[in-house]
Amino acid sequence: ESDEARRSLSSSNGALIAYLDDKIRGARGRGDRVACTALGAWLTELHLCEREAAAGASSSTSAPTTGPAKQARTMLRQHLSSYVRDMDPTTVLGILEGHGVGAGEVAGYAAAAGDVGAAVEAALSGEDEKNGALDALRVLNDSPIEKAEPHYHRHALTLLCRAPAAASRSFASRYPDGLSERRMLPAFMNYERRRAAVAAEDLAAERGSSPPPARPDRGPGSLVDDPGASMRYMEAVIRDGCRSRAVFNYLVSLYAGLGDEAPLFRFLSEHVPPASGPAGDGPAGDGVADVLLRRAAEEDACPVDRQFALRTVLRTGRHFRSAVRLYMGFGMRRHAVELALKVDPSLARGLARECDDPAEARRLWLMIARNAASNCGGAADGGDDGRDVVARVVAVLKDCGPGVMSIEDVLPFLPDFAQIDQFKDEICDALASYSSKIEGYLREMTECDRTCDALRDELGRLSAVGTRIRPDARCAYTGAEVRRSNEPFY
Repeated sequence: ESDEARRSLSSSNGALIAYLDDKIRGARGRGDRVACTALGAWLTELHLCEREAAAGASSSTSAPTTGPAKQARTMLRQHLSSYVRDMDPTTVLGILEGHGVGAGEVAGYAAAAGDVGAAVEAALSGEDEKNGALDALRVLNDSPIEKAEPHYHRHALTLLCRAPAAASRSFASRYPDGLSERRMLPAFMNYERRRAAVAAEDLAAERGSSPPPARPDRGPGSLVDDPGASMRYMEAVIRDGCRSRAVFNYLVSLYAGLGDEAPLFRFLSEHVPPASGPAGDGPAGDGVADVLLRRAAEEDACPVDRQFALRTVLRTGRHFRSAVRLYMGFGMRRHAVELALKVDPSLARGLARECDDPAEARRLWLMIARNAASNCGGAADGGDDGRDVVARVVAVLKDCGPGVMSIEDVLPFLPDFAQIDQFKDEICDALASYSSKIEGYLREMTECDRTCDALRDELGRLSAVGTRIRPDARCAYTGAEVRRSNEPFY
């Protein structure tokens, strides 16, 4: 029997595996952690040897069969999953890595054992970088946030470089659980810097310039270029209630780098409210302290740093509609109109039309009229350009509405040779307005004359009015004698 046992053991470890499996079950029932650790490590070695032997036998035959190799892999997985809570994870992970087990299997065991850090490290150490990053994200997504958060922060840049779309979705999905967006922000900033560096080097290579220098900051492994990964993450956390000014500001800088202004303008329209009044103004009676306090409250209520956003947008040399929106957020309507006149005169007219202050509205419309006249080149030479100047200025005069400007306000902007026929209707309207105002003033003067005459008549009548009192008359209020011997009566 001993010879038969020796032959059986020399050909396969199946009997020894079965024997040790019974022993580890007994040790687990007794709660013997030391025996479970030793037997678990031994069984892991035996299962790995069986798997390697089956894989070698399958590869040596001309018509390999995958049955034994598949059975050995299945038995290893069953062993690891059955005793995952009874074996020492560090020992088992060392054995698995020593036998060259794939990163996915090592990560799966480490995650099941509760060692999130080892699972993520194992998943990222494989040769297949993208699938390794996806395995690491699955481990982190399935782990409690208390255990997963440190490894999110540690490996965020690696995950972004290898699988940016999946990483940004994973980070955003864990934000409601408490994953700090401020601590994730440096990883996104580094990722965007590396994207820009790689794009610049590729562009230089396409142009045939000198060979690009070495990439000291290329980052871990390969870099998958996803232009929208960072923006999608920040948009998601903002929708979930993030109010971090750092996140808002960085998203503004990313939007400003796009060629399309629509995302930036939409974002600013949603998160930058218009100022309550012109810059520096306030309700009557407000002192400097009240105005400063109100401006500070508005600044705190806006999650976007408007000064930073304005500098960023103006530095790009484009996206002027967004800059106009920011000027309105500061209450600087005049600056907004000046900028809008350079890119979209209709937008400037809309801003002036929304102004509630008559004096400011008049100044804005005069600015628009001056711009309309100056944008017509060649007006000094006469001809069609001169008529175009008059048409433009008259159009502004009509758009501003009644009571804001009149024809004499815009006459300095018209060319000297302009014919009166081109704006005779406006002159007639102005004369009619003056006539009606003069008639109103005349009526007021006539009414004032009548009032003055009535007052003079009343004063003349009161000067002749007299009254009589008795010598012993007393005051009805104080009871004192009206006429006293020691003081004059009147």
